[in-house]
Amino acid sequence: MTEELVLWHDFNVALVTASAGLLGLLFVALSIHVRALTARRNAELRSVARTIFLGYVVSLGIGFLALLPQTLTALGAELLALVLAATLPFAAAARNGLRARGVGYDRRVTTLQFVAGFGLVIVTIAGSIGVAVGESAALYVIAGVAVVGLLWGVFNTWELIFRTQGVNEP
Repeated sequence: MTEELVLWHDFNVALVTASAGLLGLLFVALSIHVRALTARRNAELRSVARTIFLGYVVSLGIGFLALLPQTLTALGAELLALVLAATLPFAAAARNGLRARGVGYDRRVTTLQFVAGFGLVIVTIAGSIGVAVGESAALYVIAGVAVVGLLWGVFNTWELIFRTQGVNEP
């Protein structure tokens, strides 16, 4: 493990712990509202839930990958693969969520959620490339993205819970 990654060990352990905990709580929240989320008319809510899930999984993946003994170049390549792999289901969820109709609340919030998500993807790709070329300062970008992703996920989870509560279950 490179010296740069050793310095980030405690942060990455905390990142994995926080991501796993939030992911577990998301499953609890979703299972409580599973009827509302599976209703055909609530495709937008399902799409938001998918993107929250992906955000937590990407943060978890970032933490796990950074804990592996490896070079910055290898970590950067793995991070790039992770974010590119997550981009396809995120884009599909965003497309489905922005097309959906029938839920009575302000769609500007959903649009903001997806736009911010794409912004995080772009910054993560740039940070991953920086790590891949051996720029240790890019680790700060990756760490920032992971933390912002978790905080954004908490906000979106909060929004999702209250949106789901307002939907009449069949």
